[in-house]
Amino acid sequence: MNSRKRKAVIIGAGVGGLACALDLALGGVEVTVLERDPGAGGKARTATVGGASIDAGPTVLTMTWVFEELFQAAGTSLEAEVPLERPELLARHTWTDGTRLDLYANLERSVDEIGRVFGVADARAYRAYCEDGHRMYDLSQKAFLRSQRPTVAGIMKQFGLAGLSALGRLDGHLSMWRSLERRFPSPRLRQLFGRYATYCGSSPFDAPATLNLIAHVERSSMARPRGGMGVVVAALERVGRRAGVNFLFGREVNEVLVEQGRAAGVRSGDERYAADLVVFNGDVSAPGLGLLGTSVAGASPVTPLAERSLSAVTWAILGAPTGGALVHHNVFFSDDYRDEFDALFHRSEVPRQPTVYVCAQDRGDPEISTERERLLVLINAPPTGDVPGRWGEQERQRCTDTTTELLRRAGLTISRTAAEQTTPADFHRRFPGTGGALYGPRSSGPMAILGRSPAASKIPGLYLAGGSVHPGAGVPMAALSGRLAASQARADLALTSPFPMAATSGTTSTG
Repeated sequence: MNSRKRKAVIIGAGVGGLACALDLALGGVEVTVLERDPGAGGKARTATVGGASIDAGPTVLTMTWVFEELFQAAGTSLEAEVPLERPELLARHTWTDGTRLDLYANLERSVDEIGRVFGVADARAYRAYCEDGHRMYDLSQKAFLRSQRPTVAGIMKQFGLAGLSALGRLDGHLSMWRSLERRFPSPRLRQLFGRYATYCGSSPFDAPATLNLIAHVERSSMARPRGGMGVVVAALERVGRRAGVNFLFGREVNEVLVEQGRAAGVRSGDERYAADLVVFNGDVSAPGLGLLGTSVAGASPVTPLAERSLSAVTWAILGAPTGGALVHHNVFFSDDYRDEFDALFHRSEVPRQPTVYVCAQDRGDPEISTERERLLVLINAPPTGDVPGRWGEQERQRCTDTTTELLRRAGLTISRTAAEQTTPADFHRRFPGTGGALYGPRSSGPMAILGRSPAASKIPGLYLAGGSVHPGAGVPMAALSGRLAASQARADLALTSPFPMAATSGTTSTG
Protein backbone atom coordinates (compact mmCIF):
# COMPACT_ATOMS: atom_id res chain seq x y z
CA MET A 1 0.00 0.00 0.00
CA ASN A 2 1.20 3.52 -0.80
CA SER A 3 2.61 5.03 2.43
CA ARG A 4 1.93 8.60 1.28
CA LYS A 5 -0.47 10.35 3.63
CA ARG A 6 -3.88 10.53 2.01
CA LYS A 7 -5.61 13.88 1.59
CA ALA A 8 -9.29 14.67 1.95
CA VAL A 9 -11.25 17.81 1.21
CA ILE A 10 -14.60 18.25 2.88
CA ILE A 11 -17.03 20.76 1.40
CA GLY A 12 -19.13 22.24 4.19
CA ALA A 13 -18.67 22.48 7.95
CA GLY A 14 -22.12 21.35 9.00
CA VAL A 15 -22.45 18.66 11.65
CA GLY A 16 -22.02 15.87 9.08
CA GLY A 17 -18.87 17.45 7.67
CA LEU A 18 -17.42 18.06 11.13
CA ALA A 19 -17.99 14.45 12.20
CA CYS A 20 -16.52 13.15 8.94
CA ALA A 21 -13.48 15.40 9.23
CA LEU A 22 -12.76 14.21 12.75
CA ASP A 23 -13.03 10.52 11.87
CA LEU A 24 -10.82 10.87 8.82
CA ALA A 25 -8.19 12.85 10.71
CA LEU A 26 -8.14 10.27 13.50
CA GLY A 27 -7.35 7.67 10.87
CA GLY A 28 -4.30 9.53 9.64
CA VAL A 29 -5.86 11.36 6.70
CA GLU A 30 -4.82 14.96 6.06
CA VAL A 31 -8.15 16.81 6.15
CA THR A 32 -9.05 20.28 4.89
CA VAL A 33 -12.58 21.62 5.41
CA LEU A 34 -13.76 24.41 3.10
CA GLU A 35 -16.81 26.36 4.29
CA ARG A 36 -18.23 29.40 2.52
CA ASP A 37 -19.74 30.82 5.73
CA PRO A 38 -17.55 32.63 8.27
CA GLY A 39 -18.01 29.81 10.79
CA ALA A 40 -19.04 26.19 11.26
CA GLY A 41 -22.51 24.80 11.87
CA GLY A 42 -24.45 24.77 8.61
CA LYS A 43 -28.12 24.44 9.51
CA ALA A 44 -27.13 24.25 13.20
CA ARG A 45 -26.42 27.95 13.09
CA THR A 46 -26.50 30.71 15.68
CA ALA A 47 -27.99 34.11 14.85
CA THR A 48 -26.92 37.34 16.52
CA VAL A 49 -30.01 39.45 17.20
CA GLY A 50 -29.94 42.59 19.29
CA GLY A 51 -26.51 41.58 20.54
CA ALA A 52 -27.73 38.17 21.74
CA SER A 53 -26.76 34.75 20.31
CA ILE A 54 -29.86 32.69 19.50
CA ASP A 55 -30.08 29.12 18.23
CA ALA A 56 -31.66 29.65 14.80
CA GLY A 57 -31.63 26.03 13.65
CA PRO A 58 -31.98 22.79 15.63
CA THR A 59 -32.83 23.32 19.29
CA VAL A 60 -33.01 19.70 20.46
CA LEU A 61 -30.13 17.28 21.01
CA THR A 62 -31.01 13.59 21.16
CA MET A 63 -29.21 10.26 20.65
CA THR A 64 -26.24 11.56 22.60
CA TRP A 65 -24.57 8.15 22.24
CA VAL A 66 -23.62 9.24 18.71
CA PHE A 67 -21.47 12.05 20.09
CA GLU A 68 -20.24 10.00 23.02
CA GLU A 69 -18.81 7.45 20.58
CA LEU A 70 -17.38 10.13 18.29
CA PHE A 71 -15.59 11.99 21.07
CA GLN A 72 -14.44 8.75 22.65
CA ALA A 73 -12.75 7.84 19.35
CA ALA A 74 -10.90 11.16 19.66
CA GLY A 75 -9.66 10.35 23.15
CA THR A 76 -12.05 12.63 24.98
CA SER A 77 -15.71 12.49 26.05
CA LEU A 78 -18.99 14.25 25.39
CA GLU A 79 -19.16 15.21 29.06
CA ALA A 80 -15.72 16.84 28.88
CA GLU A 81 -16.50 18.79 25.71
CA VAL A 82 -20.19 19.71 26.01
CA PRO A 83 -21.88 20.57 29.33
CA LEU A 84 -25.33 18.97 29.19
CA GLU A 85 -28.54 19.18 31.19
CA ARG A 86 -31.11 16.39 31.13
CA PRO A 87 -34.49 18.14 31.31
CA GLU A 88 -37.37 16.43 33.08
CA LEU A 89 -40.02 18.47 31.26
CA LEU A 90 -39.68 17.75 27.53
CA ALA A 91 -42.26 20.06 25.99
CA ARG A 92 -45.52 21.89 26.65
CA HIS A 93 -48.35 21.47 24.13
CA THR A 94 -51.20 23.96 23.94
CA TRP A 95 -54.40 24.20 21.90
CA THR A 96 -56.34 27.36 21.14
CA ASP A 97 -59.14 26.49 23.59
CA GLY A 98 -56.66 26.49 26.46
CA THR A 99 -56.09 22.73 26.71
CA ARG A 100 -52.52 22.08 27.79
CA LEU A 101 -50.44 18.90 28.04
CA ASP A 102 -46.88 18.52 29.32
CA LEU A 103 -44.74 15.52 28.39
CA TYR A 104 -41.88 14.36 30.58
CA ALA A 105 -38.77 12.23 30.32
CA ASN A 106 -40.27 10.12 33.10
CA LEU A 107 -42.79 7.74 31.57
CA GLU A 108 -45.06 7.55 34.60
CA ARG A 109 -45.36 11.34 34.87
CA SER A 110 -46.44 11.52 31.24
CA VAL A 111 -48.90 8.66 31.68
CA ASP A 112 -50.43 10.46 34.66
CA GLU A 113 -50.58 13.76 32.76
CA ILE A 114 -52.27 12.19 29.73
CA GLY A 115 -54.74 10.42 31.99
CA ARG A 116 -55.55 13.72 33.72
CA VAL A 117 -56.09 15.63 30.47
CA PHE A 118 -57.49 13.00 28.09
CA GLY A 119 -58.53 10.01 30.18
CA VAL A 120 -57.53 6.50 31.16
CA ALA A 121 -57.84 4.94 27.69
CA ASP A 122 -55.38 7.40 26.16
CA ALA A 123 -52.99 6.98 29.09
CA ARG A 124 -53.02 3.22 28.55
CA ALA A 125 -52.51 3.74 24.82
CA TYR A 126 -49.53 6.00 25.46
CA ARG A 127 -47.81 3.39 27.59
CA ALA A 128 -48.17 0.81 24.79
CA TYR A 129 -47.01 3.41 22.25
CA CYS A 130 -43.82 4.00 24.24
CA GLU A 131 -43.13 0.29 24.56
CA ASP A 132 -43.52 -0.23 20.82
CA GLY A 133 -41.39 2.83 20.07
CA HIS A 134 -38.61 1.38 22.19
CA ARG A 135 -38.71 -1.92 20.32
CA MET A 136 -38.82 -0.14 16.96
CA TYR A 137 -35.81 1.97 17.88
CA ASP A 138 -33.78 -1.05 18.97
CA LEU A 139 -34.53 -2.73 15.65
CA SER A 140 -33.71 0.37 13.59
CA GLN A 141 -30.43 1.05 15.39
CA LYS A 142 -29.11 -2.38 14.50
CA ALA A 143 -30.54 -2.71 11.00
CA PHE A 144 -30.60 0.88 9.81
CA LEU A 145 -28.66 3.62 11.58
CA ARG A 146 -25.21 2.00 11.39
CA SER A 147 -25.59 0.48 7.94
CA GLN A 148 -24.09 2.10 4.86
CA ARG A 149 -27.26 1.43 2.90
CA PRO A 150 -29.96 -0.75 4.44
CA THR A 151 -31.96 -3.01 2.16
CA VAL A 152 -34.78 -5.49 2.68
CA ALA A 153 -32.31 -8.26 1.81
CA GLY A 154 -29.86 -6.92 4.38
CA ILE A 155 -32.52 -6.77 7.09
CA MET A 156 -33.59 -10.31 6.20
CA LYS A 157 -30.00 -11.49 6.41
CA GLN A 158 -29.47 -9.87 9.80
CA PHE A 159 -32.82 -10.55 11.45
CA GLY A 160 -34.60 -13.10 9.27
CA LEU A 161 -38.35 -13.32 8.91
CA ALA A 162 -38.71 -12.61 12.62
CA GLY A 163 -37.33 -9.10 12.09
CA LEU A 164 -39.76 -8.29 9.29
CA SER A 165 -42.59 -9.79 11.31
CA ALA A 166 -41.66 -7.58 14.27
CA LEU A 167 -41.69 -4.53 12.00
CA GLY A 168 -45.18 -5.49 10.87
CA ARG A 169 -46.40 -5.79 14.44
CA LEU A 170 -45.06 -2.28 15.05
CA ASP A 171 -47.21 -0.85 12.22
CA GLY A 172 -44.29 -0.66 9.79
CA HIS A 173 -46.71 -1.16 6.87
CA LEU A 174 -49.01 1.72 7.85
CA SER A 175 -48.86 5.47 7.51
CA MET A 176 -48.00 7.31 10.68
CA TRP A 177 -51.49 8.83 10.90
CA ARG A 178 -53.26 5.51 10.37
CA SER A 179 -51.14 3.97 13.10
CA LEU A 180 -51.99 6.81 15.49
CA GLU A 181 -55.68 6.48 14.68
CA ARG A 182 -55.50 2.84 15.69
CA ARG A 183 -53.69 3.67 18.90
CA PHE A 184 -55.16 6.83 20.44
CA PRO A 185 -58.86 7.57 21.07
CA SER A 186 -58.15 11.32 21.35
CA PRO A 187 -57.72 13.21 18.03
CA ARG A 188 -55.50 15.68 19.86
CA LEU A 189 -53.01 13.04 20.88
CA ARG A 190 -52.90 11.88 17.26
CA GLN A 191 -52.15 15.48 16.34
CA LEU A 192 -49.45 15.75 19.00
CA PHE A 193 -47.59 12.58 18.05
CA GLY A 194 -48.15 13.16 14.34
CA ARG A 195 -46.05 16.29 14.80
CA TYR A 196 -42.93 14.12 14.98
CA ALA A 197 -43.18 13.53 11.22
CA THR A 198 -42.21 17.17 10.77
CA TYR A 199 -38.88 16.44 12.51
CA CYS A 200 -37.81 15.01 9.16
CA GLY A 201 -39.88 17.44 7.10
CA SER A 202 -42.71 15.06 6.29
CA SER A 203 -46.47 14.75 6.66
CA PRO A 204 -47.93 12.34 9.23
CA PHE A 205 -50.62 11.49 6.69
CA ASP A 206 -48.20 9.72 4.33
CA ALA A 207 -44.99 9.24 6.35
CA PRO A 208 -44.30 5.66 7.46
CA ALA A 209 -45.40 4.67 10.96
CA THR A 210 -41.80 3.74 11.73
CA LEU A 211 -41.31 7.46 12.43
CA ASN A 212 -43.27 6.89 15.65
CA LEU A 213 -39.91 5.89 17.11
CA ILE A 214 -38.92 9.60 17.13
CA ALA A 215 -41.14 10.14 20.17
CA HIS A 216 -39.21 7.42 21.99
CA VAL A 217 -35.88 8.98 21.00
CA GLU A 218 -36.94 12.36 22.35
CA ARG A 219 -38.33 10.96 25.59
CA SER A 220 -35.38 8.69 26.31
CA SER A 221 -32.43 10.84 25.26
CA MET A 222 -33.22 14.55 25.09
CA ALA A 223 -30.36 16.71 26.34
CA ARG A 224 -29.90 20.46 26.54
CA PRO A 225 -26.38 21.81 25.89
CA ARG A 226 -25.63 24.65 28.29
CA GLY A 227 -25.15 27.65 26.05
CA GLY A 228 -27.21 26.24 23.19
CA MET A 229 -26.62 24.02 20.19
CA GLY A 230 -23.74 26.19 19.07
CA VAL A 231 -21.74 24.66 21.92
CA VAL A 232 -21.98 21.25 20.19
CA VAL A 233 -20.75 22.73 16.90
CA ALA A 234 -17.89 24.50 18.66
CA ALA A 235 -16.87 21.26 20.39
CA LEU A 236 -16.80 19.33 17.11
CA GLU A 237 -14.63 22.01 15.51
CA ARG A 238 -12.33 22.25 18.55
CA VAL A 239 -11.76 18.49 18.78
CA GLY A 240 -11.28 18.35 15.01
CA ARG A 241 -8.56 20.99 15.20
CA ARG A 242 -6.83 19.00 17.94
CA ALA A 243 -6.87 16.00 15.61
CA GLY A 244 -5.23 18.07 12.89
CA VAL A 245 -8.18 19.17 10.75
CA ASN A 246 -7.50 22.38 8.80
CA PHE A 247 -10.56 24.67 8.59
CA LEU A 248 -10.77 27.35 5.92
CA PHE A 249 -13.82 29.60 6.27
CA GLY A 250 -15.14 32.04 3.73
CA ARG A 251 -14.12 29.65 0.94
CA GLU A 252 -16.87 28.68 -1.48
CA VAL A 253 -16.19 25.59 -3.58
CA ASN A 254 -17.03 26.16 -7.22
CA GLU A 255 -16.11 22.79 -8.67
CA VAL A 256 -15.20 19.24 -7.78
CA LEU A 257 -12.23 18.23 -9.93
CA VAL A 258 -12.35 14.87 -11.67
CA GLU A 259 -9.32 13.12 -13.13
CA GLN A 260 -9.41 9.73 -14.84
CA GLY A 261 -13.01 9.30 -13.75
CA ARG A 262 -12.32 9.94 -10.07
CA ALA A 263 -12.74 12.93 -7.75
CA ALA A 264 -9.29 14.44 -7.36
CA GLY A 265 -9.87 17.66 -5.44
CA VAL A 266 -11.80 20.92 -5.63
CA ARG A 267 -11.52 24.43 -6.98
CA SER A 268 -12.37 27.45 -4.83
CA GLY A 269 -12.04 30.65 -6.80
CA ASP A 270 -8.56 30.59 -8.30
CA GLU A 271 -7.25 28.04 -5.81
CA ARG A 272 -7.15 24.30 -6.35
CA TYR A 273 -6.97 21.72 -3.57
CA ALA A 274 -5.79 18.27 -4.61
CA ALA A 275 -7.23 15.32 -2.69
CA ASP A 276 -7.57 11.55 -2.74
CA LEU A 277 -11.19 11.89 -1.72
CA VAL A 278 -13.82 14.62 -1.52
CA VAL A 279 -16.81 14.68 0.84
CA PHE A 280 -19.72 16.94 0.05
CA ASN A 281 -21.60 17.97 3.20
CA GLY A 282 -24.60 19.62 1.56
CA ASP A 283 -27.91 18.77 -0.03
CA VAL A 284 -27.90 15.67 -2.20
CA SER A 285 -29.47 17.62 -5.08
CA ALA A 286 -26.61 20.12 -5.42
CA PRO A 287 -24.14 17.89 -7.30
CA GLY A 288 -26.93 16.56 -9.52
CA LEU A 289 -27.93 20.11 -10.45
CA GLY A 290 -24.39 20.89 -11.56
CA LEU A 291 -23.68 23.27 -8.68
CA LEU A 292 -20.32 21.56 -8.13
CA GLY A 293 -19.38 21.51 -11.80
CA THR A 294 -20.46 19.53 -14.83
CA SER A 295 -18.00 16.71 -14.17
CA VAL A 296 -20.01 15.49 -11.17
CA ALA A 297 -23.49 16.44 -12.38
CA GLY A 298 -24.54 12.80 -12.39
CA ALA A 299 -23.05 11.97 -9.01
CA SER A 300 -26.29 12.14 -7.04
CA PRO A 301 -30.05 12.30 -7.65
CA VAL A 302 -31.98 15.56 -7.80
CA THR A 303 -34.96 15.65 -5.44
CA PRO A 304 -38.07 16.72 -7.40
CA LEU A 305 -40.21 19.52 -5.95
CA ALA A 306 -43.01 17.05 -5.14
CA GLU A 307 -40.60 14.93 -3.09
CA ARG A 308 -38.88 17.70 -1.16
CA SER A 309 -39.25 17.87 2.59
CA LEU A 310 -40.65 20.86 4.44
CA SER A 311 -39.03 24.22 4.76
CA ALA A 312 -39.83 26.75 7.47
CA VAL A 313 -40.37 30.38 8.31
CA THR A 314 -38.52 31.28 11.49
CA TRP A 315 -38.10 34.31 13.70
CA ALA A 316 -35.07 34.65 15.99
CA ILE A 317 -36.36 37.14 18.53
CA LEU A 318 -35.01 39.09 21.44
CA GLY A 319 -38.12 40.20 23.26
CA ALA A 320 -40.59 39.89 26.10
CA PRO A 321 -43.28 37.15 25.97
CA THR A 322 -46.52 37.64 27.88
CA GLY A 323 -48.84 34.76 28.76
CA GLY A 324 -48.58 31.31 27.23
CA ALA A 325 -46.86 29.80 30.30
CA LEU A 326 -43.72 29.12 28.31
CA VAL A 327 -41.18 26.43 29.11
CA HIS A 328 -38.09 25.69 27.03
CA HIS A 329 -39.90 23.79 24.23
CA ASN A 330 -43.48 24.77 23.36
CA VAL A 331 -45.92 23.74 20.63
CA PHE A 332 -49.12 25.66 19.86
CA PHE A 333 -51.42 23.58 17.67
CA SER A 334 -53.68 24.65 14.83
CA ASP A 335 -57.38 23.72 14.83
CA ASP A 336 -57.36 21.86 11.49
CA TYR A 337 -54.33 19.61 11.20
CA ARG A 338 -55.29 17.91 7.93
CA ASP A 339 -55.83 21.23 6.17
CA GLU A 340 -52.46 22.39 7.49
CA PHE A 341 -50.65 19.56 5.70
CA ASP A 342 -52.86 19.82 2.61
CA ALA A 343 -51.73 23.44 2.36
CA LEU A 344 -48.06 22.54 2.78
CA PHE A 345 -47.86 19.52 0.49
CA HIS A 346 -50.75 19.85 -1.96
CA ARG A 347 -51.29 23.60 -2.32
CA SER A 348 -47.64 24.61 -1.69
CA GLU A 349 -48.63 27.44 0.61
CA VAL A 350 -48.21 28.43 4.24
CA PRO A 351 -51.31 27.26 6.15
CA ARG A 352 -53.92 29.85 7.01
CA GLN A 353 -53.56 28.64 10.61
CA PRO A 354 -50.14 27.08 11.24
CA THR A 355 -48.94 25.05 14.19
CA VAL A 356 -46.27 27.15 15.91
CA TYR A 357 -43.14 26.00 17.74
CA VAL A 358 -41.55 28.35 20.27
CA CYS A 359 -38.18 27.67 21.87
CA ALA A 360 -37.75 29.94 24.89
CA GLN A 361 -34.01 29.49 25.19
CA ASP A 362 -33.62 31.20 28.55
CA ARG A 363 -36.14 28.95 30.27
CA GLY A 364 -35.35 25.61 31.79
CA ASP A 365 -36.35 23.50 34.77
CA PRO A 366 -37.60 25.15 36.89
CA GLU A 367 -39.13 27.86 34.72
CA ILE A 368 -37.46 31.25 34.81
CA SER A 369 -38.18 34.57 33.19
CA THR A 370 -35.91 37.43 32.18
CA GLU A 371 -36.71 40.95 31.06
CA ARG A 372 -35.60 40.22 27.50
CA GLU A 373 -35.65 36.61 26.36
CA ARG A 374 -34.13 34.76 23.43
CA LEU A 375 -36.84 33.07 21.41
CA LEU A 376 -36.97 31.00 18.24
CA VAL A 377 -40.43 30.90 16.66
CA LEU A 378 -41.00 28.47 13.78
CA ILE A 379 -43.79 27.42 11.44
CA ASN A 380 -43.57 24.86 8.65
CA ALA A 381 -43.56 26.13 5.08
CA PRO A 382 -43.44 24.61 1.58
CA PRO A 383 -40.01 24.21 -0.06
CA THR A 384 -40.61 26.88 -2.69
CA GLY A 385 -37.61 29.07 -1.97
CA ASP A 386 -36.44 28.80 -5.56
CA VAL A 387 -39.75 30.00 -7.03
CA PRO A 388 -39.19 33.58 -8.27
CA GLY A 389 -41.19 36.20 -6.38
CA ARG A 390 -42.75 33.66 -4.04
CA TRP A 391 -41.31 35.10 -0.81
CA GLY A 392 -41.69 38.83 -1.16
CA GLU A 393 -42.52 41.29 1.60
CA GLN A 394 -46.27 40.68 1.37
CA GLU A 395 -45.88 36.92 1.96
CA ARG A 396 -43.38 37.50 4.77
CA GLN A 397 -45.87 39.79 6.50
CA ARG A 398 -48.73 37.34 6.00
CA CYS A 399 -46.68 34.65 7.73
CA THR A 400 -45.96 37.01 10.61
CA ASP A 401 -49.63 37.93 10.94
CA THR A 402 -50.98 34.35 10.87
CA THR A 403 -48.36 33.18 13.37
CA THR A 404 -49.00 36.08 15.71
CA GLU A 405 -52.75 35.45 15.56
CA LEU A 406 -52.43 31.73 16.37
CA LEU A 407 -50.24 32.51 19.36
CA ARG A 408 -52.64 35.24 20.50
CA ARG A 409 -55.55 32.80 20.42
CA ALA A 410 -53.48 30.42 22.54
CA GLY A 411 -52.77 33.21 25.04
CA LEU A 412 -49.24 34.26 24.06
CA THR A 413 -48.03 37.65 22.85
CA ILE A 414 -44.43 38.63 22.18
CA SER A 415 -43.11 42.18 22.36
CA ARG A 416 -40.04 42.31 20.12
CA THR A 417 -36.91 44.29 20.82
CA ALA A 418 -35.14 42.85 17.77
CA ALA A 419 -35.94 40.04 15.34
CA GLU A 420 -34.55 38.23 12.30
CA GLN A 421 -37.01 36.49 9.96
CA THR A 422 -35.88 33.64 7.71
CA THR A 423 -38.00 32.25 4.86
CA PRO A 424 -37.60 29.32 2.42
CA ALA A 425 -35.98 31.77 -0.02
CA ASP A 426 -33.34 32.60 2.59
CA PHE A 427 -32.75 28.91 3.31
CA HIS A 428 -32.42 28.24 -0.42
CA ARG A 429 -29.71 30.91 -0.68
CA ARG A 430 -27.86 29.45 2.29
CA PHE A 431 -28.25 25.85 1.12
CA PRO A 432 -28.21 25.83 -2.69
CA GLY A 433 -30.19 23.21 -4.57
CA THR A 434 -32.76 22.75 -1.83
CA GLY A 435 -35.57 25.19 -2.63
CA GLY A 436 -35.41 25.77 1.11
CA ALA A 437 -36.15 22.15 2.00
CA LEU A 438 -34.42 21.53 5.31
CA TYR A 439 -34.44 17.74 5.52
CA GLY A 440 -33.63 16.46 2.02
CA PRO A 441 -36.25 14.17 0.45
CA ARG A 442 -39.49 13.77 2.42
CA SER A 443 -40.36 10.42 3.97
CA SER A 444 -43.36 9.00 2.14
CA GLY A 445 -44.54 5.40 2.09
CA PRO A 446 -43.49 2.32 4.09
CA MET A 447 -40.14 1.92 2.27
CA ALA A 448 -39.05 5.55 2.67
CA ILE A 449 -36.34 4.68 5.19
CA LEU A 450 -34.57 2.62 2.53
CA GLY A 451 -34.69 5.27 -0.19
CA ARG A 452 -32.07 7.83 0.79
CA SER A 453 -28.76 8.12 -1.01
CA PRO A 454 -25.82 6.31 0.58
CA ALA A 455 -22.49 7.89 1.43
CA ALA A 456 -20.81 6.69 -1.76
CA SER A 457 -21.82 8.75 -4.78
CA LYS A 458 -21.77 7.56 -8.39
CA ILE A 459 -18.38 9.23 -8.88
CA PRO A 460 -15.51 7.26 -7.34
CA GLY A 461 -13.78 9.27 -4.64
CA LEU A 462 -16.76 11.58 -4.05
CA TYR A 463 -18.83 10.97 -0.91
CA LEU A 464 -21.98 12.51 0.53
CA ALA A 465 -22.79 13.53 4.10
CA GLY A 466 -25.54 15.50 5.80
CA GLY A 467 -29.21 15.31 6.65
CA SER A 468 -30.35 14.73 3.06
CA VAL A 469 -28.59 11.35 2.76
CA HIS A 470 -28.76 8.15 4.79
CA PRO A 471 -29.55 7.78 7.67
CA GLY A 472 -31.61 11.00 7.63
CA ALA A 473 -32.26 14.44 9.04
CA GLY A 474 -31.46 15.77 12.49
CA VAL A 475 -28.26 16.59 14.35
CA PRO A 476 -27.30 13.05 15.47
CA MET A 477 -28.32 11.55 12.12
CA ALA A 478 -26.19 14.09 10.26
CA ALA A 479 -23.26 13.18 12.50
CA LEU A 480 -23.83 9.50 11.73
CA SER A 481 -23.90 10.29 8.01
CA GLY A 482 -20.50 11.92 8.35
CA ARG A 483 -19.10 8.90 10.17
CA LEU A 484 -20.54 6.57 7.55
CA ALA A 485 -18.99 8.67 4.78
CA ALA A 486 -15.60 8.53 6.52
CA SER A 487 -15.92 4.80 7.06
CA GLN A 488 -16.84 4.12 3.43
CA ALA A 489 -14.06 6.37 2.11
CA ARG A 490 -11.48 4.71 4.31
CA ALA A 491 -12.69 1.26 3.29
CA ASP A 492 -12.36 2.24 -0.37
CA LEU A 493 -8.81 3.46 0.31
CA ALA A 494 -8.06 0.25 2.24
CA LEU A 495 -7.49 2.16 5.46
CA THR A 496 -8.65 1.11 8.91
CA SER A 497 -11.95 2.72 9.95
CA PRO A 498 -12.40 4.28 13.41
CA PHE A 499 -16.14 3.57 13.03
CA PRO A 500 -15.95 -0.25 13.00
CA MET A 501 -19.67 -0.86 13.49
CA ALA A 502 -20.58 0.69 10.12
CA ALA A 503 -21.75 -2.28 8.09
CA THR A 504 -21.03 -1.96 4.39
CA SER A 505 -23.52 -4.42 2.91
CA GLY A 506 -25.63 -2.87 0.19
CA THR A 507 -23.16 -0.10 -0.63
CA THR A 508 -23.06 1.31 -4.15
CA SER A 509 -19.45 2.44 -3.91
CA THR A 510 -17.40 2.14 -7.08
CA GLY A 511 -14.23 3.41 -5.46
